[in-house]
Amino acid sequence: MKSESKVIRVRQKVRWLPADMDTPISLFLGMARGSGILLESAEIDGRWGRYSVLACDMALFLSCREGRLECKVEDERFSELIELSGMPFVEGLREVMRRLEVLPDEGAADLPPITRSLCGWLGHGMAGLFSPELSSVLPPHQAEGMLCLPGTLILFDHLYNRLAQVSLGEHSPVTRTHAALDEVQSSTILEEGMVQSSMSESGYREIVRLIKENLREGEAAQVVPSVRFSIPFSGDALTLYRRMRSSSPSPYMFFMRLPGITLFGSSPEGMVQCSGGRLLIAPVAGTRRRGRSVGEDESLAVELLADPHERAEHMMLVDLSRSDLGRMAEPGSVEVESLMAVERFSHVMHLNSRITARLQEGMDAVDVLASTFPSGAVSGVPRISALKLAAVLEKEPRGPYAGCIGWLGLDKDAVHLDTGIAVRSFWLKDGQLSWQVGSAVSHDSDEARSWKDICHKSAVMRQACTERGMQYVPDHR
Repeated sequence: MKSESKVIRVRQKVRWLPADMDTPISLFLGMARGSGILLESAEIDGRWGRYSVLACDMALFLSCREGRLECKVEDERFSELIELSGMPFVEGLREVMRRLEVLPDEGAADLPPITRSLCGWLGHGMAGLFSPELSSVLPPHQAEGMLCLPGTLILFDHLYNRLAQVSLGEHSPVTRTHAALDEVQSSTILEEGMVQSSMSESGYREIVRLIKENLREGEAAQVVPSVRFSIPFSGDALTLYRRMRSSSPSPYMFFMRLPGITLFGSSPEGMVQCSGGRLLIAPVAGTRRRGRSVGEDESLAVELLADPHERAEHMMLVDLSRSDLGRMAEPGSVEVESLMAVERFSHVMHLNSRITARLQEGMDAVDVLASTFPSGAVSGVPRISALKLAAVLEKEPRGPYAGCIGWLGLDKDAVHLDTGIAVRSFWLKDGQLSWQVGSAVSHDSDEARSWKDICHKSAVMRQACTERGMQYVPDHR
């Protein structure tokens, strides 16, 4: 155990402000002039979640390079953490979290744990660090991600229509920018051109065929191959995010403008949550498009629930979730709270289940990530074999896709975290806008149906890209 003197303690300052003239977007435009993170949530039925969170004035950036931790300090109070740069990333992240203690304002101790957390994203390649047996196909140079400690955090409480400004030092002025909303909305955001894809329909169908051959040989029970789409981009990424949150409100909506990358999306599925030691995984698997009428919608829901392929696929993920939780849960605490409920989104409906457990004493947030990363919904079953096969067939790193976004709490008395799967997500890097979608393949999968599933899941992305008349044309290489 390292010396207690190594722990860096900072106390927050909190002030409450009215929010009747503000929106999370207007605050983001006004406050996040450089790096910034916006986390929002909507319930399945479209109702707004209670909180939106804006993080800016970053005090600390934690990133991964070649499998090693890089600490960039913007607040000199955290300068001692620079000595941790160069550690293996997983070990280094755990040590940073051990050394950081963010004490709540004595007058606002009831603020949720997200206000005392590291926020950001971890890419799919992190699986090679969390599970060293994957390092041959997911080597350290593919591991990427960034977690930030905000110097200013704005908690937008939609229930009471008020703001909490949470600062690690003196409060910055709260700046609202309303005029820019119309300017952003009217701007041209995409260059005309053809969307490029990592494979054609025929190429994807061939991968599905090869996976089924491997499944027959016992290599895995399910694999999730994916397709990447990209286009040159020089417009305003926030406009695309605003379109997504309007047309497809989801439980995990996020906009992250960080050094080297802008990542944003509207994900329907969490990876793992832990609230005061109570674990939750809610697998989503099984898909139908939305009906054109109420009657057709209900008919498709009944069809989805009765589909033996979709049910079998979903039950594999339920079993994987139970296994993931069982590795870190108190004995006998794993429970299936709900099984195969139909949840509807703007373009598709899914089957959803909820599996809960109590976290073992002595386990931390990094242990929770390592036990569940990446989600079975984007990897397959069993996870290690499925990831190896997908990596060989796809031939290129997935980047942010199929990783996670969210936050890791820094409270010392309990484990808190909430992570969503990085699906229905865009990322902007080096002038290229990219997104990626996958479809689960099992023994009885149909190649044409798998491609149709890719098309349905990417409908939200295509809509955001084509809203100003730019035609979506897949590359048929």
